[in-house]
Amino acid sequence: MHFVRRLAPWIAALAWLGGCAQTPPAPSHGRGTLFGELRLLPHEGVTMPSAGDGSYGDPRLRDARLVDYSQPGFAVVYLEQGARPGERVEIAIRASQFETRLEPRWTALAQGGSVVLRNLTDEPHTVSVPSLSFVGRIAPGESLELAARSEGQNGVFLLDRPQVEAGFFAAPGPYAILTRDPRFELRDLAPGPARLHAWHPRLPPVTRAVDVQADQVTRVDLEMGVGRGSQETSDATH
Repeated sequence: MHFVRRLAPWIAALAWLGGCAQTPPAPSHGRGTLFGELRLLPHEGVTMPSAGDGSYGDPRLRDARLVDYSQPGFAVVYLEQGARPGERVEIAIRASQFETRLEPRWTALAQGGSVVLRNLTDEPHTVSVPSLSFVGRIAPGESLELAARSEGQNGVFLLDRPQVEAGFFAAPGPYAILTRDPRFELRDLAPGPARLHAWHPRLPPVTRAVDVQADQVTRVDLEMGVGRGSQETSDATH
């Protein structure tokens, strides 16, 4: 009984957190809020692997890297309205005994922000960002800063190492990064018609027409997958 009493505060805390996960966010005064989930769906006709299997069931995809459809991995949900420049993210060149790599593999920021490329290795490297028409050499321990002026996906490549690449997504408006959790939330939005987008590095993008209501919270769930197409209609719930 004493053990149960000691666990009671933890049980109550977990119950409170579970309740928060189900509660819609509160709207901002005079502004709107969008929230929902992004669900990844496998291509129709593709047999998903059983537990413990590291490949697709479809022999046509035997060489494809498995996508975990239970979580986004990395995705960006965003609107086109009102990007807030001034953000700053970093992509580092790192080296181990076995490989040279770029980290993180993907990141995101508001369009117009800054991307810092930092060389944390003991040798110089040549970096290319084709979307920004940039090629440059970075000495060991040095860094350079680029303006994320190109909307959308931007690839970053090490030209002196084969198949070493990373990328950043520049969002033209309010955005949310999704990794393990498929839920997203966009707050303090200007009321009116808008277009909600979802981007994933390995799946076709999704676009959804939405209507942001002042002083209201609107739920918009999105589905993304090969062959699913854009969702242009709006059936959001308030």
